[in-house]
Amino acid sequence: MINEDVERELYKLQQHQEQIEDIYAQIELIERLIKDYERTVDTLIEIEKMEGEREAMLPIGGNLFLYATIKDTRKVVARVGGKVMIEKSVNRAIDFVNKRIEELKRSEESLIKTANDIREKMEEISKKLRDKNVQIS
Repeated sequence: MINEDVERELYKLQQHQEQIEDIYAQIELIERLIKDYERTVDTLIEIEKMEGEREAMLPIGGNLFLYATIKDTRKVVARVGGKVMIEKSVNRAIDFVNKRIEELKRSEESLIKTANDIREKMEEISKKLRDKNVQIS
């Protein structure tokens, strides 16, 4: 009976470790998205300073670009869901992106809290196992 308890606790420990690894992968993705959005805000701020038509390189994927002319630097188009897009002023676009950044930061904080809670459970399980003289690697 004791061996079954030990096996069950070891299984829980392994499951928790996998959960934490998944959470940290999600956190890493969120951090990349936040950095990307922050670069977008920086770009929007620079665009806001521009006047008149501007030459630009338009990314088309696969590290390929087209030369393009930006005719209006006062407006951008934001995807708000699916295939729905809305024209926004640069200032409103900056606000839009900053809200996304804040949402991502809240998600990241929630994931960190969840990981810490799981880590505490792991410590409790590890303590139980050590009390039973089970060595954990």
